[in-house]
Parts: sequence; C-alpha cells; structure tokens
Amino acid sequence: MRESAWIGIDFGTSGCRVCAIDLLGNIIAQIEQNFSAPPYPYPSPKQQSHYLFEALKDLVKQIPEFVIESISIDATSGSVMLSDHQGNPLTEMLMYNDQHASLASEKIAEKAPINSAVRGPSSGLAKLLYFQSTLALPEKYYLLHQADWLAIQLGATPGMTDYNNALKSGFDVIANHWPSWLKSIMPLSVLPTVVAPGTLIGKLSAAVMLELGIKQSEAPLIKAGTTDSLAAFIATGACRVGEGVTSLGSTLVLKLICKNPVFDAETGLYSHKLGNRWLCGGASNTGGAVLRDFFTDKQLMTLSQKIDLKQSPPNYYPLLKPGERFPIADPNYPAQMLPRPAEDHLFLHGLLAGIASVEKTGYQYLQQLSDTPLTSIRSVGGGARNPVWTKLRQSLLQVPFELVENTEAAYGSALLARDGLTLFQ
Repeated sequence: MRESAWIGIDFGTSGCRVCAIDLLGNIIAQIEQNFSAPPYPYPSPKQQSHYLFEALKDLVKQIPEFVIESISIDATSGSVMLSDHQGNPLTEMLMYNDQHASLASEKIAEKAPINSAVRGPSSGLAKLLYFQSTLALPEKYYLLHQADWLAIQLGATPGMTDYNNALKSGFDVIANHWPSWLKSIMPLSVLPTVVAPGTLIGKLSAAVMLELGIKQSEAPLIKAGTTDSLAAFIATGACRVGEGVTSLGSTLVLKLICKNPVFDAETGLYSHKLGNRWLCGGASNTGGAVLRDFFTDKQLMTLSQKIDLKQSPPNYYPLLKPGERFPIADPNYPAQMLPRPAEDHLFLHGLLAGIASVEKTGYQYLQQLSDTPLTSIRSVGGGARNPVWTKLRQSLLQVPFELVENTEAAYGSALLARDGLTLFQ
C-alpha cells in the first residue's frame, strides 16, 4: 500500500518553492525554481502558471511511491488581479509593492476605519479600485489574490479566497464578512467568497493530472492557502497562545499568538486570524538591511565574536532613513546611530542591541494590547544564526528561546494541506 503525501507551494518574490511531506511531517521531496533576476519584471499571471507547473512536475516525479492527498498554496500578500467568472485573466497582476493605486488609497482612507489593514496603496482593495478606474471591465468579474489565481490553475473554484489574503482587501476578520462600508465605494459582487485556510476549494482537474502524470483515480484535493508570512509562521510549529516568532531578516518582524485581536494605528499593530487564535504582530523598518549597509555577512560574524556582552553598548535606534512602522508608527521617526565608536565591533554591538531593544518594545506592546503574556520565542531569518546576537536578545527579553526545525513557507503550506488549522483550535 502506497503512503500518503501532502504538498505545499510557496510562490514568493524571487521564485516558486514546492515541498512534499509525509504523515509524520518529514520532508520527502522539495523543489525550488528561481525567477529571472531583477531588473527583469515579475512573471505575468501566465508565466506564474508555467513556473507552478514546472516545479510541480519535477516534484511529482520524485515521489512516485506516494499518493498525493492534497495541495495548498501560499503567495505574496496584497498581490492581486482580476478574472472573469471562469477564472480567465482580465488584467495583469499588481504586486504587493506596486504603487499605481496611490490615488485610490486616498479614496479608501475617507471611508475605511482608522485601524483597517486596507489603508495605503499596497492593499488589495486599493489595487482593485485602480483597476476599476482605469480599465473597461465586463459586468461580472472577480478580485483574485495571487494564491487564488494559482489555485485556479490547478482546478480550484474561481471566486474563493482565504481570510488571511482577504484582510488587505477589506475583509473584516473579526465579524467574518465583507464590511458594509465597502458598498459606498464598490459593488460587493466582485469580491470573492472567503473561507478559512485549509478549507476544501476544489480538486486537481483531469487536464492538470494528465500533465503532472497523476492517475485520474487519485485526484488530490486543493485546500485554501494563506499568505507567505503566515505559512512561514505555521512552519515554525508555534501554535499555542503566548508563543512568539521573531523574523530577523532585512526587517524585524514580530508575531505573537494572542487571545484577542489587536489593530492599533499608533503602534502599527495588526492581527491575522488562525482558527480560534489570533496572530498579532508588526513589522519594523529596522533589521538586517541596516547591518548589511555597514558590514558584509563575513564581517558580521567575525566582529560579533569580539563583542563583550558585559559591556554597555551605545544607545541606537538603527534605521537606514527616517521613518518607522512598528512599534512606533511615525513616517518621520529619526534614526539614531551616533556617535560611532572607532572600533567596528563596538559599533556593531550598538546596532545589534538597538534592534533587540526594538524587539523588546514590540513584544511589550503586543502583550499589553492583546492581554497575552509572552511565553517563548522562535527566531527565524538570517540573524537567527548569529549566536552572539541570540545571547544578547535572550538577556534582554528574558523568555525561553525555542529551537526551530523548519521555517520555509512551502513547508507551512504542506502542513496546512495536511492538517488545516486543527493545531489552532
């Protein structure tokens, strides 16, 4: 009897990653396909479909002894396009960082609640209004998030999305419906039906199974996915109230599983829903990008070894330019990285301590506003591999640091395909 496998697909900014796991959560195969490097444009919807199928074909060939039970897809949050009711594309995809919708975002700001995630040109809703104001559209069409479009290519029902992707398109995750204030700026009929991540939304079509070499009698199910950051969070294994995850990448991102949702414009806090839990967090403008502006990766590791953690570091707030999103939402917030010591390791000590201090303040706000004590932290991203920085953070945060085996979003999506959100009930 053949064993079962579950597949997670992560469609990110630089490539497509696909991961297959078994019943025990072991990775049995994984594939990564990188897109053309910048300055080439991001792949079109049709090209994205091509990358998706090429990666899946390679993966399926590696696991002939397994029966694929279900598939789930995560993709970039805030990247959207329009399709007709059959799922045929009507527009190109506007990516998460596209700024064409600046004027549309001003219209949203007049109607949206102050703490809404739809404010700003990066939101899916702003891009939808941009499409409506610049294109001649048919009477019936759907807003699609990137994960929705890719799922449709496999056979999912058009006009469905998950509540994590829908958050930046205006969906009220607390009341679990599209809010009435949206009616004043657009018809609600163009908005997709919203379901929980992990919900069944279709099965692989006969044509897709033929292309992938899957038996028609073994049609895998398609489960609703989520955003890339949420999939990466699921991959860490954090699932209990009070567990936090710190991402030490180019920017500092904090997430805490909370009892109550938090939306706070002053601190830049917002919340995603995960089953019966709330994932509260925020993203700072400080982080690894500041460190790399001064040092190479090799220098960072060499200089870190010279740091004496018993010494008091310089008092810094490391930013590349003025402006902060979290834990202070202030577009003019000043950077503080002066005076610079003559010795580089002392300067680095101040930068590392400054970022750790922002992390501490962020978790303090998260705990206060959500009424959820922080019980542990899992660290992901490149900075998590720096042992000196880890010790510095541990001494400042004073909570247990848990080891993380998996941090890839594709692995989190595979868990979502297997378990849905049962771990968050």
